[in-house]
Amino acid sequence: EKLPCILENVEDGTLIYTEFVEGIVRQVKAALANEGWKVGCYTGQDKTGLDPFLRGESNVLIGSSAIGTGVDGLQHRANKLIIACAPWTAAAYEQLVGRLVRQGQQRPVQVIFPITFANVDGEDWSWCQSRLNRIEYKKSIADAAVDGVVPLGRLRSPADAYNDAIGWLERLNSGNVKTIKRVRIFVPLSDESGEVNRCIARYGDFSTMNNRWNSTGSAKLHVQLEANPEEWQNYHTLYREARSNWAVVPFERIASWIKQLPKNRVIADFGCGEDLLGQDLRESGYEVHAFDHIAISDDVVVADLGTGVPLDDNEVDVVVCSLSLMGANSGDYIREAARVLVFDGRLIICESTSRLPNDSVIRERLKRLGFNVTNISTEAQFTFIQALRTDVEPAVEGSLN
Repeated sequence: EKLPCILENVEDGTLIYTEFVEGIVRQVKAALANEGWKVGCYTGQDKTGLDPFLRGESNVLIGSSAIGTGVDGLQHRANKLIIACAPWTAAAYEQLVGRLVRQGQQRPVQVIFPITFANVDGEDWSWCQSRLNRIEYKKSIADAAVDGVVPLGRLRSPADAYNDAIGWLERLNSGNVKTIKRVRIFVPLSDESGEVNRCIARYGDFSTMNNRWNSTGSAKLHVQLEANPEEWQNYHTLYREARSNWAVVPFERIASWIKQLPKNRVIADFGCGEDLLGQDLRESGYEVHAFDHIAISDDVVVADLGTGVPLDDNEVDVVVCSLSLMGANSGDYIREAARVLVFDGRLIICESTSRLPNDSVIRERLKRLGFNVTNISTEAQFTFIQALRTDVEPAVEGSLN
């Protein structure tokens, strides 16, 4: 629905941004190419389009969250930004615009934000308008906190909230309520009913699934698992079985380290699985944001770590990647950790030692990704890495593995 607006406003030197890649980039690129535009991409999976765009060999660059950090030179080439799908946060939006509005930009930058609407129960509703409102609201709150500026717009009053509640009660009484049922996620799968053997026959054993997930881009894997959560359940059923035989359980070791930190530290668990670390730390009084392809509970947010998590820049104190640097683009997870961590925030990684290079290479690779390694230790079959966020902008290429 946004394509007519995009095609109407595109011109040579246009950057088109989309937070989501699957199902969007290909359609936008095809529509532009059909109109005769030369188009390149800069996403987590395809970064080939940047240099030709900067050299003027292509007209349009389609970028995902990867374009928001560590990319320079756009200010010399682009003066129009079209938001096909908005970032999650005000900070990410401002960082994106900051790729164009910076030293060296000679022309005014125009930002186009197409808005589409749906009619729901006789009322107009817009997902993209709500995203824009959230960006503007977060910005106004930040203005108030930092500069004492009165927030833009009108904040909702107690009377507004009361009227909302009355309206909701009226809809309840009239039966005008929609029920959305979420498929329950169970781990482990039932062995008695034969689910485990059936799933192993379909998806493979633990080693087979590890190899497949490690070689698949996170965006593709995310779509597969959302369409078929049973594969995720099978993996974590086999993961739980394997964990019962380990001499060292990574999340338990990591939890013991974090519990030495003050309770006001905010934790983000990237690839939380069954959310065992989060459950442990919440019971101890810590605030924990947990992310995975599939949400086993309401405490977990569904997210593809490769394309980004719904957290602001510099929002958390500790990021944990415990046996979760899986996927052909695992370096993007570390770049995302660098984005959400405060300066001197802590990154804790645990991986199978067999998957990692030697210590000096680990230090060098994490340095390029914006971290200073403070400790590397090996216990049983695992290597634990602790690093602090530096003020270095992470390199756009590279990973730990």
